[in-house]
Amino acid sequence: MYHARPPRWVIPLFAPIFISDLREQEITILTVLSFAVILLIFGISYQLKADQVIVYHLCFFHFRVWGKRLNPEDIHKIVFKDAGWGTPAGSIKKKRGFPIRVVNFDSVEVLADLEDFAERYHIRIEERKYYRTVYDKKKSKEKQGA
Repeated sequence: MYHARPPRWVIPLFAPIFISDLREQEITILTVLSFAVILLIFGISYQLKADQVIVYHLCFFHFRVWGKRLNPEDIHKIVFKDAGWGTPAGSIKKKRGFPIRVVNFDSVEVLADLEDFAERYHIRIEERKYYRTVYDKKKSKEKQGA
């Protein structure tokens, strides 16, 4: 099972609100909302596993909040693309419902597993511009770090 966390770059946007309210020693709704957003960003994580079916979980502090099992016949296509800043990503387009984004996972092997899953069950694959280049760079970086 592969794990991912949302990007943490959003947190500094809420820090000035939080710090200024604490200096004035009063708690406003804006302070509570900024604290709630920071808590959500730190607490949310994702899990994905692709074997005979694709299992996708949304977790809040390691407690499963929401989960989805996708059978191969429920998937319309899988799109592989560059998500920006050298991050390869995938998007599982379902026949009904919203797509599932596969980005920021701990390993790019999750994308290779998705590609194998699509080939095994004859699901249409779409590769957008620059995906393969970004994927290969990220994979070589992971090998060097390991």
